[in-house]
Amino acid sequence: MNNLIDSFKKSQTLHHAYFIVGKYDEVSQKLNSFFENDLGIRIAGNPDYWQVNFKTLTIDEARDLALSAGRKSFEKHLEAELPSRKIFVIQTDFITEEAQNSLLKTFEEPTPGTHFFIISPQDILLPTLRSRVQVISNFSKSQPMSRTVLDMKIAERLVMVKEITEGINDEEKTKQDAVALLNQIETELYKKGVEKSAQSLKVCEETRMSLYDRGAPIKIILENLMLSV
Repeated sequence: MNNLIDSFKKSQTLHHAYFIVGKYDEVSQKLNSFFENDLGIRIAGNPDYWQVNFKTLTIDEARDLALSAGRKSFEKHLEAELPSRKIFVIQTDFITEEAQNSLLKTFEEPTPGTHFFIISPQDILLPTLRSRVQVISNFSKSQPMSRTVLDMKIAERLVMVKEITEGINDEEKTKQDAVALLNQIETELYKKGVEKSAQSLKVCEETRMSLYDRGAPIKIILENLMLSV
């Protein structure tokens, strides 16, 4: 976040889209302060400021965001000499592959003065969309696991999968928890060395693509991952 603010203060320009990894409340508080104090944007009652929350951002919601982004701004900037801005703050645990592809089209041809700030607790972006946004990660660092997944026995790994999938069925967890496990495994593999872990990293890449399918059989996908790395 500090990098975003410092960059704006130097250049007085904003990128059209940011992806911020962190806790919603902490990130939103920082962003709102930035909007009001540095950008001069009124938040309360401002029709050009959207803050929306999605458990899973779907293709229909991504299309609605694209339509809203293409509409003309309602208000002028508080300082007349500065351009008006439209701000979208999107909080989501997960974004489907179809939704990411829709957002990709929106970000490839951004509407002038329109800026997106996507917040999620985990890095959930596919490489294609990631290439179109500025990523601000590790806003809130989580506690490292006391034991790596790769050091666990197969039976222990499958217990982790069971806990995640049953939690998703009970609505105590979300698909974002499955992505968090995948991110953890990828991190461990990179620490072992890219060349040494090349085949396992390819499995992770295939797993990530599978997880972003709306009807993905999460249990089967994660079990295959655990048996393959």
